[in-house]
Amino acid sequence: MAVTTLNGMNWVSIWEELFEARSKIMQRDYEIEDWTKRAEDYSESRRTNQWDFGEKVYGILNHHGVVNPGSSILEVGSGPGTFVIPFARRSRHVTAVEPAEGMIKKIQQNAQEEGLSNYDILPRIWQDVDLNRIQKQYDLVIASTVVWMFKDIMTQIARMEEAAKGYCCVVGGVSSGGSFEGDLWKTIMGATPYPQYPEYPAIFNLLYQYGRVPQVRIIEYQSVRSFENMFNMYRIFYSIFTDVTPEIEETIKKALHEDSGDGPCVRNYRSSVVWWSPSERRNI
Repeated sequence: MAVTTLNGMNWVSIWEELFEARSKIMQRDYEIEDWTKRAEDYSESRRTNQWDFGEKVYGILNHHGVVNPGSSILEVGSGPGTFVIPFARRSRHVTAVEPAEGMIKKIQQNAQEEGLSNYDILPRIWQDVDLNRIQKQYDLVIASTVVWMFKDIMTQIARMEEAAKGYCCVVGGVSSGGSFEGDLWKTIMGATPYPQYPEYPAIFNLLYQYGRVPQVRIIEYQSVRSFENMFNMYRIFYSIFTDVTPEIEETIKKALHEDSGDGPCVRNYRSSVVWWSPSERRNI
């Protein structure tokens, strides 16, 4: 199949190059256990303002007719229930694909607190899900956060499309231009280039390049975490790239204190909600 490039740019190649550049500065790969260790802090961030992040994503998709109270939804890489909880409040059923034991426990705990039972969990990584069992079963297949882990991004998007009888959606970060993460990285890692996690607009351009007809809306939301949970997040993140010594731990704590005092740590984010119908294609 011929692939149209955008202004001479092949977005799959760009995606793969960023993946490789990130891998070169990592001393180890992400492990499922890392996400179990992050379950508490991640759950806290997603629960901010009664799951405001997930609620806003649902609101956009509902407004545009993508989901409704009768919808069945599959979330790829569910974490602590980023979309499971807010979507299950307003939909018929949600299936979570999540391999990390700590995150699974958080989904169950968060769902119990909300009085929700209209969900199930596939406890494995997305690449190991048997598509024969879920082919064309879901009105919406949605992913957030995990897409940058897929070097073979279009293969995994095609798998999402196999499971969808309606729409697919990828929710990705939009750079806010904030300097905290960049300054902290430079203090700890020196001249090592900051890792790039391409989400938006890369995912939109990938979809368009491969003939999809994506729609996009931008949302703004807030994350509130305790000092301890924010510190835990950064400690695990930097352990991917270097040995986290007591000196590095002190550097992280000092930066957080200067930024937020003793907490809570408040962050304002922007994310893109990109959705498309697999049945709608452009000629390329």
